[in-house]
Amino acid sequence: MKLIILGPPGSGKGTISELLEKEFGWFHLSAGAVLREEVEKGTSLGKEIKKCIEKGKLVPNQLVTEIVKIELGDKKSFILDGFPRTVQQAENIQDLPVDKIILLDLAEKIVVKRLSGRRKCPKGHGYHLVYLPPKKKGICNVDGLPLSRRADDNPDVVKERFKIYKKQTAPVAEYYKKKKKLIIVDSAGTPEEVYGRVKRVLKN
Repeated sequence: MKLIILGPPGSGKGTISELLEKEFGWFHLSAGAVLREEVEKGTSLGKEIKKCIEKGKLVPNQLVTEIVKIELGDKKSFILDGFPRTVQQAENIQDLPVDKIILLDLAEKIVVKRLSGRRKCPKGHGYHLVYLPPKKKGICNVDGLPLSRRADDNPDVVKERFKIYKKQTAPVAEYYKKKKKLIIVDSAGTPEEVYGRVKRVLKN
């Protein structure tokens, strides 16, 4: 299975991708996570990416596309989590064989609520204070490392990210819709409910 999962910030792209990876063993690639790794390394590229991320803005198209293609290599099954984010990126990967494209649809007010309560461990495992709390407050279940809130999950930054999504990324859904490739899934509800909906559409 070669899958693209689209959706606004906080729609559950990462959570659903992790669940699919765990159940089916498909390679999960989050373009955002790859970019954040560059930031953590403190490279000159990482510093440029950091400026974009902290302002809630998108990293340049060509740069992200190249990084994604390198990471995918010749994987037989993969999940592209939150990529492509612009129509230009979608056009840049037209040669990539993809089986299904899913849009996790979610309203802005739910996005803000979800993201402001989101927490991550340094190794990338995700939690939520309300929907998916860790067993021990502030500590990752898997690694035992302290959890923190990403700078771009601040409510004001989230609202800016949603504006950018509507302007630059929502047209990607339209792009695939016109090609009759888009499957829309309601992303309101618990991770288990949303995951169940996604698995149902993957079986069709």
